Amino acid sequence: MHPALQPLAAVLSLNRRLLLNSLDGMSDESARVRAGHGNSAAFIAVHLVDARLYLLRGIGGEMPHPFGDRLQAVNTIDDMTWYPSLEEIRAAWEEVSARLDARLAELSAVDLAQKSPANFPIADGTLLGMIAFLTQHDGYHIGQISLLRRLVDLPPMKY
Repeated sequence: MHPALQPLAAVLSLNRRLLLNSLDGMSDESARVRAGHGNSAAFIAVHLVDARLYLLRGIGGEMPHPFGDRLQAVNTIDDMTWYPSLEEIRAAWEEVSARLDARLAELSAVDLAQKSPANFPIADGTLLGMIAFLTQHDGYHIGQISLLRRLVDLPPMKY
């Protein structure tokens, strides 16, 4: 693995475990509880799977969407008409994370210097910048899920 990716890969690995820890003890029903008009843990977890798949594809990896086209028209939680089970979300998270780990290990300095396929709110417009931003994005949303645990009377997320 390219040395510039090692700290990001370590955080991605930590986040892989922390999402699972955040969902631990939740039922499908409790994962759909919303704080007011906010998002539910299930919606955020699906979003995280989708974001990791976007990252994987953005760095040249391949994987079909684990939920097919059932969520293709979803932009907000209010668009959700179908939810995968937490078991399906966990399995999709593990699969995309494993493929992402493998693809990250293959990237070279030339790959990392390529222009990102999208503009993210950071100065680094390369693939390395995209990886860095989406690594932070994981942590932001995992923190939200860890707070949503408290709404359904679960203990704090464990590291």
